Amino acid sequence: MLRLTGLRLDRGARTLYRDVNVAASAGERVGLVGANGSGKSSLLGAVLGRVPIDSGSIDAPPADRIAWIDQDVESTSDRVIDFVMSGHAQLMNARAELQSAMRSKSDDGQDLRIALAHVHLAELNEGAIAAEAMAILNGLGLSQQQALGAVSDLSGGQRNRLALARVLLQPAQLLLLDEPTNHLDLDSIVWLENWLRRQPATVIVVSHDRELLDRCTDTIWHVADQSIGRYAGNYSAFESAWLGKQRQLDAQVRRQRHTIEHLSRFIERFRAKATKARQAQSRLKMLERLERLEPVREQREWRFRFFDPLRLPAHLVDGEQLQLGYPHKVVLDGVEFSVRAGDRIGVLGVNGAGKSTLVKAIVGELAPDAGELRRSSGTVIGYFAQHQLEDLDPTESPLQLLRRIAPDAREQELRDFLGSFRFGAELACAPVGRLSGGERARCALALLAWRRPNLLVMDEPTNHLDMSTREALTVALSSFEGALIVVSHDRHLLRATTDQLWLVHEAGVQLFEGDLDDYAAWVIDRRRAQVRPDAGASESRRPADQRRQAAGERQRLARARRPLQLRLDAVEQRLQSVSEEMKDLDARLASEAFYSGDPELVRQALKRRGELEHALQTLESQWFDLHSQLDAIA
Repeated sequence: MLRLTGLRLDRGARTLYRDVNVAASAGERVGLVGANGSGKSSLLGAVLGRVPIDSGSIDAPPADRIAWIDQDVESTSDRVIDFVMSGHAQLMNARAELQSAMRSKSDDGQDLRIALAHVHLAELNEGAIAAEAMAILNGLGLSQQQALGAVSDLSGGQRNRLALARVLLQPAQLLLLDEPTNHLDLDSIVWLENWLRRQPATVIVVSHDRELLDRCTDTIWHVADQSIGRYAGNYSAFESAWLGKQRQLDAQVRRQRHTIEHLSRFIERFRAKATKARQAQSRLKMLERLERLEPVREQREWRFRFFDPLRLPAHLVDGEQLQLGYPHKVVLDGVEFSVRAGDRIGVLGVNGAGKSTLVKAIVGELAPDAGELRRSSGTVIGYFAQHQLEDLDPTESPLQLLRRIAPDAREQELRDFLGSFRFGAELACAPVGRLSGGERARCALALLAWRRPNLLVMDEPTNHLDMSTREALTVALSSFEGALIVVSHDRHLLRATTDQLWLVHEAGVQLFEGDLDDYAAWVIDRRRAQVRPDAGASESRRPADQRRQAAGERQRLARARRPLQLRLDAVEQRLQSVSEEMKDLDARLASEAFYSGDPELVRQALKRRGELEHALQTLESQWFDLHSQLDAIA
């Protein structure tokens, strides 16, 4: 378990935490959330004893019972599987005990020491630990061949996964994970979620992946205002509870302001009158004793949008029998696809399957080795990828970069546009080299949005983005009028912005018939099949066939329901819009003062009220009809 009591933590002149009291029980899975720079990583460092606290106490398990990613993995000739197993402290101690016994030169009791060491190793079951290490590596996307190879053969991203695998194997009472989904593909994230749900240790996870927090946590610690608020439930439950709390605080502030104004008016009016002086003095003391409530800082939801395309051709991009790859290496073969106006496509597949290769071909950065790739003459592609952030000139400011692509625009217009991406007067003129990763990502998004593309191609756009920026991007993409192709491991983004899925798998690209939940089930089945012994293949064949049949039935239902669901979503949005307009109009019509104004405005309002009533009835009828059709699909 973990307990913070009266914790105060300062970094330089800045106080991160003041008088924090919070605890996590054994087996509790806690999501640690808060704005970037609020001190989440510093708190983990304090728990580990690496960041000194200024007052209070932290009760945590011993250091050897806390698992966390200690450092980057160095390039060595050690086998990958051996590196992972070296994280199992009990196994390493038992091996050292055996080696020490065998090196002992004393004959007295040596045989007994060796025998006891072997017994200790047998109790730990080294073979089972090795099997578990192999299963973890497989779950994180490393093959058996890679597991038996050298660490130096792995790429930088694969070594990051290797470091995570080593931590997951370590027996621990407390597991600390800081952005564990970085460098993981969606398949590995799905596996990690299932693993965390089975983890008996207390888990503290820092993440911007809201679906991971929803699926894997049962408590949220929210870092804000130099404190930590504890909320029961997952991230969605926290979000609802926190918004409700903010509304209550706002209401209390408004009531107190009303009380203060009332007392102040009474005091000012009667303090000079002898007959009322005592009452005025009493109210003055009441006002002085009143504990002033600070108004809740306004939580401004940052929003931006992509401009509507100037043109939107029906056909945007087509590919026929494409062969894509690099010198001496074919990555994808026989690829066929068609992108039309209004298409909203999510691209799935493991790291290294060829998702970025496909995207680079679509945007024109990679020429096909064979086949035909056609783009309409009116196609304007807006491409966002992580390598573009590195290509931004570090010596130029966002304002200078935007002026390069809009030389004729007025400077105030450019500044206003950058302001919509949270670049104030100072930040808009700061060199890109001094910006954070998230700020550079916003700069790249601003440059992309200015060009008014009709096809947006986004390759992992949420990397480096905090929760609020991810949500703003999700809203902007969901309301974009053009076509959209998204490669992302952020399932919240994919669910909200796409309605069809492409699967890049085994050197090909195919339409995935199903939703992200079906994909998650498919991933888990594949990972289990990869680690299942061959001897058990015949016994598992029947359940596997049943799962395939069930998956096929889910996909059939998904195909039948999709067009109806899209129509239902559109009707629900229209219903909300009409209901809100009618509510506002009814409020105006309920006011007596409204009828004393311009008679023509009154007539128009009454006419509009009738139109809205008719529209509401029509939409409700459509809504019930669509729901009936969906319910009829078995």
